[in-house]
Amino acid sequence: MPRWFVTGGGGQLATALQSLLDGTVLVSREADLDIRDARAVYAAIHDFAPDVVLHTAAYTDVDGAERDPDTAAAVNTGGTRNIVDAVRGTHATLVYFSTDYVFAGDKGAPYVETDATGPLNVYGRTKLAGEAEVLGWSRGMVVRTSWLFSETGTNFVKTILSAARTKSRTGERLRVVDDQVGSPTYAGHLASAVLEALRQGVEPGLYHLGGGGYCSWLELAREVVQLAGLPVAVDPVSTEELGRPARRPAFSALVSERPIPRLPSWVEGVSAAVDRLLTLG
Repeated sequence: MPRWFVTGGGGQLATALQSLLDGTVLVSREADLDIRDARAVYAAIHDFAPDVVLHTAAYTDVDGAERDPDTAAAVNTGGTRNIVDAVRGTHATLVYFSTDYVFAGDKGAPYVETDATGPLNVYGRTKLAGEAEVLGWSRGMVVRTSWLFSETGTNFVKTILSAARTKSRTGERLRVVDDQVGSPTYAGHLASAVLEALRQGVEPGLYHLGGGGYCSWLELAREVVQLAGLPVAVDPVSTEELGRPARRPAFSALVSERPIPRLPSWVEGVSAAVDRLLTLG
């Protein structure tokens, strides 16, 4: 049976992966393993001797990264380098999860793996540097994804559902950005596709895996509200009006030109997540 080492325990993707893994699984949380500590990472990986390392841990606060670029780089780039260094000399496959924010968002169409990168913010730059570390390893696999959500953790779908429930009682309206477009990705669908790709024995390298199709944050919010059956209006607002510290790509949807399992549409993913959230109450 395979041995799986998962970083980022407690996060959306780690949780989704853990629910699907068979064999021996070690899930490390930040409190258990600080990936910035090279010696600790080396010891943890060599003690466990995994067949596959699923590296989901990351500094994901996009605006926070602008305020604290050193920490973002230490986690996303330096931490990933520590993991790569630890798997060198072993037989392990390393899967690193990256982001659509490595792109500038000015292509006007979904990005494929061979498109030029050009991150607009610290988060994107540190994740792109992490990609380079992984792709320098002979058994390194980079999976870029987009706008991750699930019924666990903190994410846009959960935030909108919670806000809509509140505003349905107060009669207030929601305001959501309408000038950023991406491929919302359900963590359960992403986890299933990645594990299927590994079972199929896909070659190491770079892959795009996002929810099928694309939409704006506004369209995503309206889908959540509609699926939840809440009488809340959702109005558009521009990125400029929000005045966030980090620049975001205007159009960062992802598609793949490589042989890898495709994900269901983003609408199916949102439906699955909202159904579970409504069941959970």
